[in-house]
Amino acid sequence: MQLNIKKSIEKLQGLISVYSTESEAQKEALMHTISKNRNWTFLQLNTYHDLLQFMSAHPQSLQQWMHIEKELKQITQYLSSNRSKLDPAYTDSGLPFTTMNTRFSHDILLWAMNSGVCTITLDHFEKGASDLNTLLNVTLPSVERAETTAGLSNEELLQVLGIQPNSRLRFLLREFTTLNDKPLVKDLLWECMKVWVFIYSKKNSFSRTYNRMPVRKIFMHHEILKKFDHEKLLHKQLPAPSKLSSKQRCHLVSVIKSSLLLTMRETDTATYMDESTLRFYTLERGIAIAIYGMKAERQLPLQSYIGYTLFKNGYPAAYGGSWVFGKSAQFGLNIFETYRGGESGYMLCQLLRVYKQIFKLSSIEIDAYQFGRDNMDGIRSGAFWFYYRYGFLPISKSLQTLALKEHNNIRSINGYRTPEKTLIQFTDSNMVLKFEKAIPLSYGAVYKKISKWIQSKYRADRVLAIEKSTEQFLHIAKTTLQYDAAERDGGNEMALMCHAMGWKRKKEVDLLLQIIRAKPRDPYCYNDLLIELFEMDHT
Repeated sequence: MQLNIKKSIEKLQGLISVYSTESEAQKEALMHTISKNRNWTFLQLNTYHDLLQFMSAHPQSLQQWMHIEKELKQITQYLSSNRSKLDPAYTDSGLPFTTMNTRFSHDILLWAMNSGVCTITLDHFEKGASDLNTLLNVTLPSVERAETTAGLSNEELLQVLGIQPNSRLRFLLREFTTLNDKPLVKDLLWECMKVWVFIYSKKNSFSRTYNRMPVRKIFMHHEILKKFDHEKLLHKQLPAPSKLSSKQRCHLVSVIKSSLLLTMRETDTATYMDESTLRFYTLERGIAIAIYGMKAERQLPLQSYIGYTLFKNGYPAAYGGSWVFGKSAQFGLNIFETYRGGESGYMLCQLLRVYKQIFKLSSIEIDAYQFGRDNMDGIRSGAFWFYYRYGFLPISKSLQTLALKEHNNIRSINGYRTPEKTLIQFTDSNMVLKFEKAIPLSYGAVYKKISKWIQSKYRADRVLAIEKSTEQFLHIAKTTLQYDAAERDGGNEMALMCHAMGWKRKKEVDLLLQIIRAKPRDPYCYNDLLIELFEMDHT
């Protein structure tokens, strides 16, 4: 029986991207055969589950989709009935009613605990971690700090403080919230504690299987789309963002954050999301894209780090972000393993379409890591050609010439493959996709100019540079503006940029004042204002 199940799963795997009347019937028959299994190994069940998810995201018919849902429900019932005796291999799988044993940042754990999407308990402190005496000395009320100087072990200290074992993680999470006004300090101290946790899935909703957005109409596939007019798609007008109720918005946030938790990942944009910036675009072929900025205290200098989650028929299928600065941006793509081999190029172009149009970009750059620098998977998969196909070119002119030569070889020589050595050579340069001939002002260029100005004007004294440039900026602006906490960092950044770039006219300074107010609250308005500033006549 086990051999038959293994062969059936392998056959289904071979048909996963085949779309025809015959293949649909074969898939149906294979699902019927596989579903009779009552003695799963982890590898079999996990592989079958992921194949079902891929097919659910790319169904051929409503009948097939309903059959897939039935199969996923059967897997869920099996896991629920056997949760107490599951093989340890199920740990960290993200399947229903399984357990994760891992480490995450303070903020995402606090969110998960407060939102109730799962149950989290303290497991252990990793060997070599800073002891709680050192860490809690920073957070405890002053009247209790003496307890941290008695040389107690972590266990003894928690007992003395009256913290019950089942409350210890919640206690630690709550303690560290006292450092919310010093987020980088909080992150560093939490990391030093090296706390491992157990995350339990008590509801099937907290699983890779059911962590998804509801879809009004499932998109049915007649093929896995590989060839399309990508330039036409990039310029196709975006629809308005979907109007979400507070309940829908809350669910969307939960799905985005949970999609990373369940796959043992974490991104700053998801963890520190500013929910007021969340936008959701419903696009073609069952694709929807959520984009979102970060809370003011977590924002990057000058740039806007805008995260995304791409959904395919409701499933989170890809995640990442873009570092936006005026009309230029850097971009990163990550497709969850389950959905690789699908419409990857189409998903990439839909994401580029969103960022290009929302932020009025004229160039998008990708880091060489995405196609192989310090990333052998990118070399082996020939990821360079994936991006090249959709218009990205090496920034280096010599590598552009080499790429053209290699591309001609691929087209003219049957069976030709670019040598690994050449693919590695391509990683000497990032790649860029240009929508306009003019080269936009980049973050790197501005950053270097500010740094050089500080060194030459203030002998590398950063504190003095910020103090004097802010003072002079406010004098030029003829205002006694007092920044609030959210505006302070942005105000310092803009003052430095103002002087380093030599912007002293009233219209430039007035625009910078608007930029300072917009940056912590509205990344879309902020970037529009930056573009207006950069395109202003500075002569």
